[in-house]
Amino acid sequence: MSLRHLIAVALLFIACVVRAEPVAINSPEDDVRRVFDILQTRLSLMRAVAAWKFANSAPVTDAAREQRVLDASVAEAQRLGIDPASARELFAIQIRIASEAQEHFIATWRKQGGGPDPVRDLNRELRPELDRIGAQLLQSIYLSLPEFARTDFIEHYKSFASVVDVGGIDAADREQLLGALAKLKSVPTPALERIKASKVLRVGVTGDYAPFTLKRGDKVSGADVTMAQALARSLNVEAHFVQTSWTNLMRDYRDGRFDVAVGGISITPERAKLAEFSHPYHTGGKTPIVRCGTEARFDTVEELDRPDVRLVVNPGGTNQQFVRERLPHAKVTVHPDNRTIFAEIAAGRADAMVTDDVEVDLQIGKDTRLCRATPATFTHGEKAILMSKDKPLRVHVDRWLDEQLTVGTTRQWLDDAITEALAR
Repeated sequence: MSLRHLIAVALLFIACVVRAEPVAINSPEDDVRRVFDILQTRLSLMRAVAAWKFANSAPVTDAAREQRVLDASVAEAQRLGIDPASARELFAIQIRIASEAQEHFIATWRKQGGGPDPVRDLNRELRPELDRIGAQLLQSIYLSLPEFARTDFIEHYKSFASVVDVGGIDAADREQLLGALAKLKSVPTPALERIKASKVLRVGVTGDYAPFTLKRGDKVSGADVTMAQALARSLNVEAHFVQTSWTNLMRDYRDGRFDVAVGGISITPERAKLAEFSHPYHTGGKTPIVRCGTEARFDTVEELDRPDVRLVVNPGGTNQQFVRERLPHAKVTVHPDNRTIFAEIAAGRADAMVTDDVEVDLQIGKDTRLCRATPATFTHGEKAILMSKDKPLRVHVDRWLDEQLTVGTTRQWLDDAITEALAR
């Protein structure tokens, strides 16, 4: 047995025995809230920093060190695709506020005639902790960058700034922080370089298309969630899942809210004009799902395309596109939640839905009232990873994905997700 074959068998075995747990899916509000939480965590250490300086009669301001820290932070921000001028303004405000907090504590201790005890060491304890928090803050700012670009960012997130509450900090300081965050903007940066610098792969998912992705509460699971986590590991970064929808998928792509998107995304000419696609990892086609016993009435396009046929469809994706183009005479109801749409057919409120065959086969396994109308498909389609237009990223993704297809892990991820979905 060759080494390549041994590796393939080992990878397939790992895929079979490892079951991915549901992971958190992050909203824009979650990401912005994390920025303010980290700002507060960093500022809360200023009391300990001030205590050391008070105990050692050291000045609060160290202009040379502050300049080094500022320059290093701006350089790192630029690697993440953050405009350096706007980053410098934010970090300068942060340094000023931190100094004001220290001055406040020291003035209080002088008035009281003594400082806190014990005193933590500035160089061995506090500065390494501040450096770690600073790296977390930069990453969180990077993840929130599209949200900072909202024209109503300040008004929408004003209440979030109230978490920044340390001695010596007032409302004007919080307003300045908000204003500086609102000025942050992105600059063109090669996607793969930015991903590696941030140590995060931002993954867009709709969370409503089992077995590829399915959201329950604030967690998401599915074959493509497992795939995205494995892709992130191949890049030595963490996967950060962000909410999108079929209606907003390409708008969120243009707004830079994710690096890749997964979840049963079909390759279409319209999407390919804007974004890059990986090699396909799944093929299938559109087919109707109906109430059992009505299969013969709805097993062709002609039978479905009638004014008395009640079709239900989810908005924004290729299902709705198929209905618009191929079934213009049917009575169509757009149902907003793809996770509950099949209950409309089972309950008799709709006659049929046309969707991908993999989804039909999953749903008829979950609900005995539902049946596949025909073994045939009306179309042929391919599903792939949608990603930023960046050649090094595409080359890496395609090479990695080809390896998974060769050893069968993509098929195993899908089978595992189907088995889990049917067991629920």
